[in-house]
Amino acid sequence: MKTTALFFLFALLSAAVSAPGAEKRLIPFDEFYLSVPVEDVTAAAGGAKGLQVSVTINRGVQDPLGGTKIEVRCQALHFPDRSMDEEDVAAFLEACGAASHGEDFRKELRRGINKTVYESVLVDGLRRVRLQRGDKVLFAPQEAARLKVTLAQAAAAEAWYRELLTASALPEKTAGAHPPKATNFFLISKLGGVRAEGLDYEVSLRHHGFNIRNAPPYHVEHGLQFIRLGGNWSSTSGEWVKRLLEQVALALQAVGKKEAFAYVSPQDGEGDNFSVKANLETQKADVSFEPGRFFGKHSPVQGSFGVAQLAEIREIAAQGPARAKWFAEHEGWFLERP
Repeated sequence: MKTTALFFLFALLSAAVSAPGAEKRLIPFDEFYLSVPVEDVTAAAGGAKGLQVSVTINRGVQDPLGGTKIEVRCQALHFPDRSMDEEDVAAFLEACGAASHGEDFRKELRRGINKTVYESVLVDGLRRVRLQRGDKVLFAPQEAARLKVTLAQAAAAEAWYRELLTASALPEKTAGAHPPKATNFFLISKLGGVRAEGLDYEVSLRHHGFNIRNAPPYHVEHGLQFIRLGGNWSSTSGEWVKRLLEQVALALQAVGKKEAFAYVSPQDGEGDNFSVKANLETQKADVSFEPGRFFGKHSPVQGSFGVAQLAEIREIAAQGPARAKWFAEHEGWFLERP
């Protein structure tokens, strides 16, 4: 099954090659993104998912010094319109305050074409806070106190992460700066990328915090970057990309033997449709794949790989176990499990 990058900024991550002076940094990688949910989702009325507060730490090609951020999302809203900025949080707390005093309240916020309404309303004789952004979600006003506590924990975690990015020795934990208490985290750490004809091949280490088809929490993921209709770069990833690479290897073996080779993936709905063919004239493996429904109507994406590019991809992927070992050994820097 094809998976697509959660955010297109992940497509900008490149090889984690140590920069000058990198040996003095606590986190010795140039390109990574790590997000930790500070606490379980704040409950909404009726058992629906509510608010979730996360803290992120990252470095990237556009921010080599790195950055941190506190993120608040309403999980009951439909993706991708779940995020709540500072103005949203303030309006939610205002609505909770009004509801706790039995007062009516209504505030409307606009972000681009999206509208969010925060209200204090009576539902079955009880005061509730209603958040509406397409979907409607109800909260008990007491959730304000829990959110404030969680935001304070997030602030201490963000302060700790800022120190991790700049310190050359592990800082001391304090009441105002320490790792968050959490059970899981999300990580993407770029191992490297190879430019092919027509597309780019990327390899990264990921940790999703849960098993995907019984895979270990840390796993190496292969992906492809391509130019979608309209001229923008996009990316797709998943186990099918590894299967494509296996066929590329077979095609290049055939090229070396000056033999014909052609492969078309089964049309069984278990992955993206792709084909690989040995090009005896160019001495390369030609590939073609269909990006899939996420990208709308799209013509097949085509590219070519040579022997040197295949060897480089394999060399990059071989770095995965060492990178996974480093993060596994240093998880305590990023979170404290209860």
